[in-house]
Amino acid sequence: MGRFDNVAALAAPAAGAVAVDLGCGSGRSTRALLAAGAGTVHAVDAGSVLDDDLLLDPRVRAHISPLESLPLADGGADVAVSVNVLEHLDDDGVDAHLGEMHRVLRPGGVAVLTHSDWDTALFTAGDDSLTRELLDRFVAAPPQAGVRVDGFAGRKLLRHAARSAFRLEAVHSWADPHRRFDEGSVAWKVATGILAAVRDDTRLAARAAGWVEDLRSAAQAGEFLFAVTDVALVLRREPDGDEGR
Repeated sequence: MGRFDNVAALAAPAAGAVAVDLGCGSGRSTRALLAAGAGTVHAVDAGSVLDDDLLLDPRVRAHISPLESLPLADGGADVAVSVNVLEHLDDDGVDAHLGEMHRVLRPGGVAVLTHSDWDTALFTAGDDSLTRELLDRFVAAPPQAGVRVDGFAGRKLLRHAARSAFRLEAVHSWADPHRRFDEGSVAWKVATGILAAVRDDTRLAARAAGWVEDLRSAAQAGEFLFAVTDVALVLRREPDGDEGR
């Protein structure tokens, strides 16, 4: 199974359950939640990027909203998922995000908090030392205007969860293999992020451009592989009367 199917399986919505997909993007986790049995999915993101067919699906409720302040009622959801959201928030924003996940879940509801740990990215390339240098630059790059990237976000999830009101139930990790290197693929998105991270270094930027062409050639030859470790926490809102114990 891929990342989004794994997340939906961990959330395990009962048939007809109300689910919340935070940072829904184009809707891949929304689709996985519906396939897993959710009857209604509230798809929430800061921008309008949800696929058109999901916007027209009567089971989907689309919301454009900050992920630290959700336009949803208290205790109305059975499950909630947050995929690769936390790197875009500062520490106060992370706490607010987790607090909102907790608020919208019913007592006993389940949240799945997951994030890729970009420092673990694996690329098939001809120059392994250059790959490591480029990846180190990528994960160390300071946030750009309006964009935050944390190359170590996956390994920090337990730290964030410990500050929340949730009870930790399980920790999971996986690394899905990807063989595509075309525009829109995960590997392509990370590679373009690497190019952006080194663009002010003339020497390294030139080498990075050649590195990308090396990746493209490997993909055309059927020899390309990309993988990154995803970390997922299964969290539960305590039943009424158990919180604070």
